[in-house]
Amino acid sequence: MHYREYLRATGINILFTFCIYLYYPIISPYIKSMGLDDFQVGLIFSIMPLMMIFSSPIMGRLSDAIGRTNVIIFGLILEISAMAMYIMGSCLWLIVLARILDAVAVSALTLVIISKIEDNLSDKERGKYAGVSFSLAHIGAVIAPVIGGILADKIFVKFPFLLTAVILLVLSFRLAFKTRKVSKKVERKNFDFFGELKTFWSSRLLRGMGFLGFAMHATQPAMSVFLPLYLVEKLGLPYTYVGIAIFFLGVAHLFQFYFGRLSDKFGRTNLIMFGCFSFSLFMFLLSSTNTYWLILLFLFFQGVGGAIWNVSAWSLLSDVGEKIHKEGEVAGSYISIAKIGSFISYIFSGLIVQIYGIKILFMFCALLIAVGMLVASFYFGTHISLVVNAKK
Repeated sequence: MHYREYLRATGINILFTFCIYLYYPIISPYIKSMGLDDFQVGLIFSIMPLMMIFSSPIMGRLSDAIGRTNVIIFGLILEISAMAMYIMGSCLWLIVLARILDAVAVSALTLVIISKIEDNLSDKERGKYAGVSFSLAHIGAVIAPVIGGILADKIFVKFPFLLTAVILLVLSFRLAFKTRKVSKKVERKNFDFFGELKTFWSSRLLRGMGFLGFAMHATQPAMSVFLPLYLVEKLGLPYTYVGIAIFFLGVAHLFQFYFGRLSDKFGRTNLIMFGCFSFSLFMFLLSSTNTYWLILLFLFFQGVGGAIWNVSAWSLLSDVGEKIHKEGEVAGSYISIAKIGSFISYIFSGLIVQIYGIKILFMFCALLIAVGMLVASFYFGTHISLVVNAKK
């Protein structure tokens, strides 16, 4: 294990995660305040996963070719530009352009940072130390929404965008001065979108991950867009309460170091399926209440399932990617497939909420995860039985 690089990548992940969660509580109410209905809001948010479908595998392969840090710096520049456009967002086209830049930036940063972390870990300790890194990063994800909500209420609604831009600007300068210039050429094969997906789909385990990733990412509109809108518009709560709800959803991610150790011990696929089941169950229960404290309770247990899924899934992807020496490409291709679920869901989620309400959306997403688990179990089945027999 390379501790110095591992700690450096973890530090970058902590800062970036904190920044993107700062504006989490305000982004959907802010965009809807421009006079859009629920369906139109869903369309605006569908831009991001649509762009990530195409940009993620390319960014993953580029990171394998020219280095992780160079791609990270590129992503930081795009994210800063997106924040500037949110701040200046007096017209819809600026918001659309901001979502496009935001998507490519997240592709370049999130999966490349994770790949950089996983590069420095061996198979035997991957779940444990990846979990430690993810847990530390999610300290920011837990506290940032609360801070962002308070800043939006107390200062002005766009202040979280401004603070995000300033922090990322400082980080990008620091990385740029400590990183060597690109010595390798960017080749045409780095942009072979369909070739990368073909490599991913050739693995039985990765196919199972593709179906589950599709289903799990299809829940993003419900949690990131329509839950905040529900709390603000239907329950009449301020942004601070939205931040607290997101805190409860994310706090269990602080214990990914423990869940990662469990995935090392009991097998990646076993923990993946258990995490998906828990996430689906408590998302379904969200549709049964209007009481704020019960919403917080269900969000907490839903977050536990999400944390187990997250660290186990990324560890499995890294296991496979390292064996074929294409870890960045595998991560990028996975995000591309998973974001198809987000894209389709953003389009139809707004329509479902507009016609039937958010509770039906929660139920639909929970059932979609159940279907994804059923399909994935077909591809995971042999692997799960091998793990169980090995433990015996």
